[in-house]
Amino acid sequence: MPSKVQAYAQMADHAAAQITGSHKSWTDFLTTAARLYKYPYHEQLMIYEQRPDATACAEYELWNEQMRRYVRRGSKGIALIDASGDKPRLRYVFDISDTGGGENSRRPFLWELRQEHEAPVTAMLEREYEVSGADGLAEQLRQIAAQMADEYWMDNSRDILYNIDDSFLEDYDEFNVGVAFREAATVSISYMLMKRCGIDPDETFEHEDFLSIFDFNTPAAVAALGTAASRISQQVLRQIEVTIKNYEREHIAERSVTHGEQSDIQPERGLSDSRPDDDGAEPADRQIREAAEELPQGASPDVIQFPAAAREAVSPSIGDRPDGPQPDRADDAGADENGGRDREPESRRPDALGGPDEQPESPGRGNDTGGAYLQLSLFPTEQEQVQRIAESVKPSAFSFPQQDIDYILRTGSNERGSLLRICAMYRMDKGAEENAAFLRREYRGGKGLHLKIGAQERFQPAQDEPAAVEDPAV
Repeated sequence: MPSKVQAYAQMADHAAAQITGSHKSWTDFLTTAARLYKYPYHEQLMIYEQRPDATACAEYELWNEQMRRYVRRGSKGIALIDASGDKPRLRYVFDISDTGGGENSRRPFLWELRQEHEAPVTAMLEREYEVSGADGLAEQLRQIAAQMADEYWMDNSRDILYNIDDSFLEDYDEFNVGVAFREAATVSISYMLMKRCGIDPDETFEHEDFLSIFDFNTPAAVAALGTAASRISQQVLRQIEVTIKNYEREHIAERSVTHGEQSDIQPERGLSDSRPDDDGAEPADRQIREAAEELPQGASPDVIQFPAAAREAVSPSIGDRPDGPQPDRADDAGADENGGRDREPESRRPDALGGPDEQPESPGRGNDTGGAYLQLSLFPTEQEQVQRIAESVKPSAFSFPQQDIDYILRTGSNERGSLLRICAMYRMDKGAEENAAFLRREYRGGKGLHLKIGAQERFQPAQDEPAAVEDPAV
């Protein structure tokens, strides 16, 4: 009987063999991959097969500990294969739709390209790729995709040729393999870029433009194409994301100065969602994919595939047999595997978890292995998670109503340019500890305020560390 890792690897192979069989299957995959562009290809594929509508995924601990969001009971973890250690193992992620949050919770930044962003994005792309945007953003993205696909082929042709055995490309000579690859990569990259930028690619491409993808009909050949599309799209979309964030940061600072006390603070105790990139440590929401892999330095010569250890001794395909053998769920220690604390292939779950209510469920797409999801019964209940998240927020030495804290932040410290610095800092969303350290420095020397609470007036004298600094939920 195959192990769970082997069964999931086979599920991914089966999915890879199917997605280039039709125009719709491939474009459906590209749509999911475009939303999750910071994942590598092989994880995009597994998420697509299990949860094609996912938008922002992270592991259980990250949702709880850094985003202060609980994972809802009954949610199903998306299984991914982690081959970074000596032995392949499973880890699980949850989509943001599986989570809930209270007043201290945070949400990942999901950027949107709006009309006012097109000019700065077009200018950035012209600088980076020397491709004119005179014919519109869609055509500029298509030309960039063609340019990058050509460069990728020149850098990785040997490895691509190695991975086309048994595919329809096997009988092509090197020249025609190169033509097919560049055509398939160009249309795939273009589709992903346009889709993520809110441009309808179906107005640019027809079914005939995707004919070259049908030649990539084996898992290895699809991996060669998918890896190229994923890496190139990630590079371009990250640059677009940074440009949009910088644009929003500049304009939020201008609005703060222009409108004086107009608040950019939103109900979830954070500034509005357009957060600029940080030059230092990566904020927690950038680890949530939509986000998390570091950009590869240059083109990588090898195609990402699952290791042989995860493939061998696998029974015939289970991907299209919902009632067939399913991965053993008895020891799916999701919380341990997710966090990777001991990095062992399979971990022991706490005694209190995995009770009799753990039942196997079929996955959302209907034709994958039922074990592709992890029952939340392996994790603490919602109430336990909420309590733990609340306990992780250190209480303030003083108690201030939120409206007082908001007022202090909106008016800035006594230093010149304080409001701009505070806005810029909160747009970076570095987390409570770094924000508190920044505010301690910003408000050094204090800020004396008369604050009225109901009929009672309270005077808060100047001090080195006002209450707003100590409250990590600000």
